[in-house]
Amino acid sequence: MSRISRDGSGISVVVALYNGRDYIHDALRTVVDQTVLPGEVIIVDDGSTDGSDEVVQGIETPFPVKIVRQANTGQSAARNVGVGLANGEYIAFIDQDDQWRKDHLDALLRAISKNPDIAWAYTDFDEMDTQGRTVTHGFILESGLSHPKRSLAACLAGDLMVIPSASLLRKAALDQVGGFDERLSGYEDDDLFIRIFRAGWKHAFVPKALTRFRVHGSSSSSGWKFLDSRMIYLEKLIETVSDDDRLNRYWVRDLVLPRFFLATLDDYSRALSRSNWEQASQAAAAAHYLASMMPPRLRRRIEVRLMSRPRLCRRALQGLDLMPARAQRLVNPTLRIRKLSRYAD
Repeated sequence: MSRISRDGSGISVVVALYNGRDYIHDALRTVVDQTVLPGEVIIVDDGSTDGSDEVVQGIETPFPVKIVRQANTGQSAARNVGVGLANGEYIAFIDQDDQWRKDHLDALLRAISKNPDIAWAYTDFDEMDTQGRTVTHGFILESGLSHPKRSLAACLAGDLMVIPSASLLRKAALDQVGGFDERLSGYEDDDLFIRIFRAGWKHAFVPKALTRFRVHGSSSSSGWKFLDSRMIYLEKLIETVSDDDRLNRYWVRDLVLPRFFLATLDDYSRALSRSNWEQASQAAAAAHYLASMMPPRLRRRIEVRLMSRPRLCRRALQGLDLMPARAQRLVNPTLRIRKLSRYAD
């Protein structure tokens, strides 16, 4: 495919790299193959120890590449460093294990440049597994998620699934809101999107899957980072999203707490399934805190009390599997012992 004349020199591509030797070559090749080339690529090597930098140095590109090395501080911090070094008006993120379709930057540049009030343009994406095999075509549309978002309620009601690798952002907006929250390793994308939304910027959704997003499975370590981030993100929302009694809008209570509680029950169930009592206790404490801010429900109180004793809870849930379906419905279906695959990590 021949390149078109649209000017991508105002685009800076930022890559946060950490032990991505197995994937970074393919990710960068999809940047080189774009029909609209960026003005520069900035790679922030966040303390890699697997020789990722050797792979990066061996790739020839038609645009300048800056490589910055630093001690490991996390993906959000690495992205912020890259944005701070960028010269472009627009920032395109690509994670080390993701890939772009050839017209990715062209479609996003068309969307964001048509209105100076648009700060964030993003596309649908295909989901792939660790080996790069497709799992889902057009994840956003296939999942029935509604985009673009027009209200704060729509932003808070569920996980946004607006991923950085599928996005092009206006650098001025990133600078205005302070970039990614470096405390977060999970929910950082939603947090940034909502802060930009609330700052008055608009966004544009391109309903084409122009990114291939790699999912590495149910890693237990990543799950617990998400739990910590969930609670930090919750506190941010409590501090910054004020209720409106006049219009009966209780943002955190009605929209955020129910889904965070269910997500925490899922974390707890996975910990029980692995007999990981420390992580189960951590999830139980988080669930208790979330439940304390929710309207009182007898079933929820019983569940939280039982969760405080993980070993007893595991035995009770194992016994529940032997009970009639009617009895099983008395316990939240998310709270279950999972039959783990022999391939699970």
